[in-house]
Amino acid sequence: MKHISLTLFIAALSALSACSLDYPPQNTMVDETVYKDAKTSQAALMGAYTRLCTFLSGAPNDQNNYTNFYYAHLVAEVGTDNVNVHSTTSTIAPMELCEYTTDEHNGFIKTIYSLGYNAIDYANNIIAGINEFGDYDPALMNQHIAEAKFLRAYEYFTLLCIYGDGALTGDDNGLGLVMRLTPYDGYDPDKVQARESVGTVYTQVIKDLTEAIPDLPQTEYEPAGRFRASATAARALLSRVYLYKGTYTGNVEELSLAAQYAGEVLQSGIVFNNAYNDHRTNIFPSNVYNETYPDPTNYASELILFQPSRISTAVFPCGWNNVYSKTSFCAADELIASYLPGDLRGYGETDAYLIQQGSNQSQPDKKACMKYDNGGCYDDVQYIRLSEIKLTRAEALARIDGSIGAEALQHLNDIRCKPFPEGQKPAAFTAADFPSTQAFIDSVLVERNRELAMEGHYRWDLIRTGRDLRVKGLPDNRKILPIPDYEVQISDGVIKQNSGFIDF
Repeated sequence: MKHISLTLFIAALSALSACSLDYPPQNTMVDETVYKDAKTSQAALMGAYTRLCTFLSGAPNDQNNYTNFYYAHLVAEVGTDNVNVHSTTSTIAPMELCEYTTDEHNGFIKTIYSLGYNAIDYANNIIAGINEFGDYDPALMNQHIAEAKFLRAYEYFTLLCIYGDGALTGDDNGLGLVMRLTPYDGYDPDKVQARESVGTVYTQVIKDLTEAIPDLPQTEYEPAGRFRASATAARALLSRVYLYKGTYTGNVEELSLAAQYAGEVLQSGIVFNNAYNDHRTNIFPSNVYNETYPDPTNYASELILFQPSRISTAVFPCGWNNVYSKTSFCAADELIASYLPGDLRGYGETDAYLIQQGSNQSQPDKKACMKYDNGGCYDDVQYIRLSEIKLTRAEALARIDGSIGAEALQHLNDIRCKPFPEGQKPAAFTAADFPSTQAFIDSVLVERNRELAMEGHYRWDLIRTGRDLRVKGLPDNRKILPIPDYEVQISDGVIKQNSGFIDF
């Protein structure tokens, strides 16, 4: 497929607007000017992808300046044994301790919440605008709407993991999110919405994804083009949704759907590359920008959905700008110790490893994750890739059957053995290596974190499996974030606080 130029991103960014519960939209163009034509509709859609990036992993503003580093992926790592926050970093240290004051409520808690709803509103504008004004090829209109539904589902699901009271512990009756499925038209105190239940939010997420699948591309993009959703990407996200939803209570129906959708992705034609050095050369390549930097970069065959830092000849910085620099946090000793010697996903002094020294200007004795390998944010950010799906399939099968099957073993071994050169690979596991099915599941969970560390999963894996965060002994309802107190106050109490934070 053709690459989308940065010009379209910029046009889209100016076409749509941000909002929170009380912020009226600015320069909203939900009208015939934008949505009648395929080209301008696609520009707006690219803006919606950009807002997903801003919400999940950070992106610059129109002047390429980073106004904050409060990203949804950060929430899934800080507070776990993957990351150590420096004691001098007062802005995110409370996230590690799970202790929040007014400063945090008015800071990162509110910022992440607003970024999520901002991204959702972009998607809502596209869905409504094309439905009302679209006058181009119907199949293409349906595809654009399906992509917007995919984005909305991803964003609501991520917000649910962060703020949903009971969303990862099996409580469908818990407080979920304020649900907006139409464009935001400004704050009206007489029309403030309460939070819907966790189950209602899950139902909408699943509805958006299943409705999107028939109208999304059924043939896979080339790897470089997988920054747009396909039917495979929707199935992959559904496998994650059902795994997260079904784990805590052992819901066989939901776990079976996780396994089913993961299996469909594995049959889709997306290719798992066994090359031991694929992580640093193709999945997380070094994208440091200069005028002679080769374009395009290499892209891994296993990509399902990602945000590239470079599109055609354009430059689009994205990613965690403070990972390589270690200005706020570093890779924790516990994460480094979890890797076997020689595992290229772990620590090493050569550029083949995914954990290295990083910047020598800040915290030179600490280690950095090279999935975000420079201070300029020219990083490809992975949202969904096949390695996750293989581990989802392995875990779900074991939970459903209560046994260790050959397929589940193969998926675990594929991920575990890949990042070692030939002749240095660990012996493949057999069923006899595990005294119980739970022991096998535990090994899958260890491998999930080795493989997916810093990609926005770990906190949610800990919560859904009933394990501690870095602060031991926290009740489940304090492992999530509180709703920003500002939103509770501006709604005059219509929006209720999460049960773990009602005394704030």
